[in-house]
Amino acid sequence: MATANEEYLDNNKEYLDNLVKRFKGFKSPNDTQKLIILLGEKDNRIDDDNRKLSILLKAEKKADQLVKARANARKLIDAEKSKASKAEVRRKIIWQSAFEAMAEASMQAKRDLNQLKADAYEKGYVSERDKDVVKNDLIHQPTEASEAELDF
Repeated sequence: MATANEEYLDNNKEYLDNLVKRFKGFKSPNDTQKLIILLGEKDNRIDDDNRKLSILLKAEKKADQLVKARANARKLIDAEKSKASKAEVRRKIIWQSAFEAMAEASMQAKRDLNQLKADAYEKGYVSERDKDVVKNDLIHQPTEASEAELDF
């Protein structure tokens, strides 16, 4: 008559074989992994060996579940961060589009927006690596009103 440990090991034979194979591939398995390899490859295990091996297998299963749970939690956290980041980018695009639309409708708003861009560029609000991307936005293209009105 098979003991509970033997039944557990029989039901998890494939998992045990996979563990043994995986741990044998490790460069430096720890003591627990070495014991699983030793007991898993043993042909004639006694009841005490089966008891130890079933305990070790249960622990490994729990460890695998923990790794999966952590991976799932990391995915969830990363998804939330990505969602928040996308929302922030979208808000910035919306506001910038609104400012540019205002600047098209009003010469004063256009001058103000261009001045804000120039200040941001010159006062370090634009990183050095991004300056090449935005420097063409700072080229002042004269308009009728900007030539006619000079504020000093």
